[in-house]
Amino acid sequence: MYYPRALPRRRQLNGITFECLERGEGPPLLYLHASEGLDPDEAVIARLAENFRVIAPAHPGFGLSELPRTTRTVDDLAYFYLDLIDAEGWDDLTVVGSSFGGWLALEIATKYAHRIGRLVLDNPLGLRFAERADRDFIDLFQLPPPDWSRHFLAGAPEDERDWSAEPEDVALRAARNREAFTRFGWAPYLHSPALKARLHRAAMPALVLWGEEDAVASRGYAEAVARVLPQARFQAIAGAGHYAFHDQPEAVARAVADFALTPQAAAQAKA
Repeated sequence: MYYPRALPRRRQLNGITFECLERGEGPPLLYLHASEGLDPDEAVIARLAENFRVIAPAHPGFGLSELPRTTRTVDDLAYFYLDLIDAEGWDDLTVVGSSFGGWLALEIATKYAHRIGRLVLDNPLGLRFAERADRDFIDLFQLPPPDWSRHFLAGAPEDERDWSAEPEDVALRAARNREAFTRFGWAPYLHSPALKARLHRAAMPALVLWGEEDAVASRGYAEAVARVLPQARFQAIAGAGHYAFHDQPEAVARAVADFALTPQAAAQAKA
């Protein structure tokens, strides 16, 4: 896994100070990061920035972004992004969410469908399809954090870094990222019980990506996400695990560009 470091810019929104990364030029793309936080050198950001103006905040509670006391759920986090969309004046926005960020993207899309032109979900969490006694995801919180790399990344070894030897700001960001992911994902486990019933509101064109070596969620889960969205299609990414954006950044960025920038996609988004 990567080493979380300082993002180049801090911003304020409704009294909340948050870290934010901005790259590239072109139509706006809001990138919602996964549970490990946001790496300013993440290759997928650079690839996306070749075609889009990418805005990638560190979610409230992640990195060094402030966490308001009233923000307790992923649904609460979505309202931070509704305010950001309003503040930026975005319309016909492309939203890309990876893993935990995909869950957050779904919450946003059910509330602000009229402002979002296209939605890309890269190995999203957030929904439940399994029977009561079964799971849609492996139980990450029963695994020691060094084991997480092997489940998030294709072919990755156990993460054996010595955090006591890391710079203080790096260790602090990593700790806050893990704490925030646990806070928002612990119970109910990695899903919002009310979300599935709201998905009819997310009627914009959508693309669901799934890494073929994902050890967190199955292909069946990802295909089910695509089926319950009104206008979604499914695409597998070869050589990628749950963090497809990290394993195959070029393939993910290419899938986003092909989906969001083709004349057919543009026409469909404006229809």
